[in-house]
Amino acid sequence: MTTETAVQAVQDAFWQAGAYLLYHHTNPWELDEALCGWGYDMGPCEAQDLLGLDKVLARNPERTVPILPRMVAEGRLGKGGGVGYYRYPGGGGAVIDPLIEDLILEEAWFGKVTRVALSDAALVAAMHDALRPISARLRAEGMDEDTLIRLLHCAIHFPLGKVPDWL
Repeated sequence: MTTETAVQAVQDAFWQAGAYLLYHHTNPWELDEALCGWGYDMGPCEAQDLLGLDKVLARNPERTVPILPRMVAEGRLGKGGGVGYYRYPGGGGAVIDPLIEDLILEEAWFGKVTRVALSDAALVAAMHDALRPISARLRAEGMDEDTLIRLLHCAIHFPLGKVPDWL
């Protein structure tokens, strides 16, 4: 697997896990805060906003969670468009947008999903669980631990210097 393909595979697994958590358990700023509290440089929602939500969706249009497709359909394209998971007034930094929480709650209601809050530790654990299969695959293909940590840092802002128990 090329480095670019590996980065995209890690991002897709991580971001899809985040979408599931948003649909069933939390909102963007709580998920990002939990991961940053664990040591990530940036949370997955803000990272996707910076890349562009239309680009994230285009890479993997077959989604089981309807949140991102609706966001893009409504013009929530991320920081470049001024609004995504967060608002970016004047092109500045991320600001919590309560309208996205309403969108998520509405989609969960339409999907007959009963949302249950999770602790920060449970959110982080769920996100890390999503990385286990792709990490195992990369290790089986011969990627050493240090290279994998650097790839995780590049792909999803994983903290350098931390070695997770799932490697």
